[in-house]
Amino acid sequence: MAFLRQLQANNDRPWFKAHKDEYDALRQPWEQDMERLIGLVADYDDNVHGLGVKECVYRIYRDIRFSPNKAPYKNYFAGVLGKGGRHTVTSCYYVHLQPDNIMLCGGIWWPQRDILARLRGLIDAEPDEFLKIVNNSDITSRYHWQSDTLKTMPRDYPKDHPLAQYIKMKEYILVMNPTEDYFDCDDWVERVAADLRPLKPLHDFLNYVFD
Repeated sequence: MAFLRQLQANNDRPWFKAHKDEYDALRQPWEQDMERLIGLVADYDDNVHGLGVKECVYRIYRDIRFSPNKAPYKNYFAGVLGKGGRHTVTSCYYVHLQPDNIMLCGGIWWPQRDILARLRGLIDAEPDEFLKIVNNSDITSRYHWQSDTLKTMPRDYPKDHPLAQYIKMKEYILVMNPTEDYFDCDDWVERVAADLRPLKPLHDFLNYVFD
């Protein structure tokens, strides 16, 4: 976190070049930890089985070609655990370590329009199963929804739909925000794996649309 705070304050190529060895010394144990996390999550989710750490973790370099933000480096370490790694379009797990913005997440980020329509249709068709999953205390005690939503109900759904909160969502993401001291232990990887596990039924449900 100390390195990331420095990078956040000095996000330019000369500073990073001068501190590249420090970054490399952090990147190696980060990848080792993520490889261990993949193995632990794969014990309860087959979609993570066989995922390589290089497929999972993000590079530090930002693609700034079409971005108004020209900072060349990401100021966080992050990884995606799901079928296809960081290129997945399915419901998956996400770990994000950034100063003042630590997240453990699960769900589908910005699905394409046809997938979003299927997700809404699935929730509409199986409301009891969906609510049983998302209202489970193992989820509600750790996670909250963090998803962009429509202001009004999408076409073909009544305004008074009992699951309007979920039908209006543009993405389905549950987020846990640990503090930095959450990771101040030797077994933080095991802790993350345990806290991600309650999201498995949500992934199974949302990924019905890809069958």
